[in-house]
Amino acid sequence: MIERLLLHDFRNYRHVDLTPARSVNVLLGRNAQGKTNLLESVLYLGLGKSPRTGRDSELIRWESDVASVAAVLKKRDSSGRLQIVLRSDAPKRITWNDSPLKPRDALGILSTVSFFPDDLYLVKGGPAQRRRLLDVLLCQADAKYARHLSRLQRVLRHRNMQLKALQGHSGGGELLAVWNEHLIAEAVPLMVRRAEAVRRLGEAAAAFHKRITDGREELQLAYRPFFAADGEQPDSSWENSDTMVARLDDAIARLEGDERRRGVTLVGPQRDDIQFLIGGVDARTFASQGQQRTAVLSLKLAELEFLREETGEYPVLLLDDVLSELDAVRRGFLLEAVAETVQTFITTAQAEPLPQRLLADARVFHVHQGTITPA
Repeated sequence: MIERLLLHDFRNYRHVDLTPARSVNVLLGRNAQGKTNLLESVLYLGLGKSPRTGRDSELIRWESDVASVAAVLKKRDSSGRLQIVLRSDAPKRITWNDSPLKPRDALGILSTVSFFPDDLYLVKGGPAQRRRLLDVLLCQADAKYARHLSRLQRVLRHRNMQLKALQGHSGGGELLAVWNEHLIAEAVPLMVRRAEAVRRLGEAAAAFHKRITDGREELQLAYRPFFAADGEQPDSSWENSDTMVARLDDAIARLEGDERRRGVTLVGPQRDDIQFLIGGVDARTFASQGQQRTAVLSLKLAELEFLREETGEYPVLLLDDVLSELDAVRRGFLLEAVAETVQTFITTAQAEPLPQRLLADARVFHVHQGTITPA
């Protein structure tokens, strides 16, 4: 839980010293005033990077060379201050209680779940968006997952370079075999963890979805590893390392010719996906927009429960102007589910989407041109 949030020269904020409520916090203001920037600062602290830009320099306020984001956190078994200092001419510096940390070691100190308008298109969007959701969730829950993911990305770069060098050549198999071993070593732990996570997320999301729809619809999440054939059902053995090694070995042998011709890796978790099914039917193709949004809402609530089970406490929930995109039933269910248990930050241009009873108990802040004032 965030007890205090401090920003200096971050985005359009010169200085912020915010003491949020333990439950619901509402950031109220017109568009382009800085509401989303404040949520971004919390995500940046939690993930060590921004979901909106790959360039840290863009986070530093114009005319400034240094920016900082800090939060005083109260956790189940510890408390302290997490800070990131950004400089235009040097790498960022992350500290926990003034002790420096590598970015991967800071993951999980502040866990978050975010719900942005673009997430409402998660079901019908591309698989990269769904893979990113899994990676963000699991990196916060599991430091080993984050290390394997980082190493996998490095392996893929080198393996792709090797495949490009082998285009048009029949030899070089021994060099490729080395990278195949590295690929399997990093890919298998990721895929086993993903299979387990999707199963658990699916169980929780199905329960939420059933409550939202009064039992009229059944939601299923299905992990679709890259090797899954059309119609192949999720298998509990995918949570077993030996099974995954065998499937990867088989795919590597089967697809080596295609990989050599194309000069790119065609096997591995970078090609995985998650499938949403409503009533046993693919929601990407056949579900209505309302059904897809209910599925995404159910998944977001399931993410909260997943991180609570993994870390022993709820993450911070960030809702960026999504309440106006949800109808009254879905909006009410979401707010009721988190109001008393999850520290939540909500951005909105109008107070109307928020129930009066929630506003009465929430801490409301007005945001105007990079200035935040309590209501």
